[in-house]
Amino acid sequence: MKKIILGACAVLFTLASCQQAKQKVFELAAEQVNKQCPITVDEMTRMDSTTYSGKDNTFTYFYTLSGQADEQLKKSLEETLPETIKNTEEMKVYRESDVTIKYIYLSGKTKEELIQVTVTPDMYK
Repeated sequence: MKKIILGACAVLFTLASCQQAKQKVFELAAEQVNKQCPITVDEMTRMDSTTYSGKDNTFTYFYTLSGQADEQLKKSLEETLPETIKNTEEMKVYRESDVTIKYIYLSGKTKEELIQVTVTPDMYK
């Protein structure tokens, strides 16, 4: 489903020439993903929602973790997420628009923020 949404965004993105139109594409992408949420990613991770801010060109994913999460997981995410963004076809539209991508992970028990990883364009280019 995510591939379909991002594919549609890619088509709209190529048709959009001004910054305002590009921002609208990402806003629509966030809305479409949110209609699918919550999305189970794996046995420990659920995607709850997404947002896009045109003000700072940031697309944010909100996840809830169940089980144990610690600094080792954060370090692993900080290392793998930029490479994933750099090498995943579905993320091409983000790369082309120099979007900052933020990942926020919350505790399933306490609902408190456990991990926040921000990937800026200079990290994935």
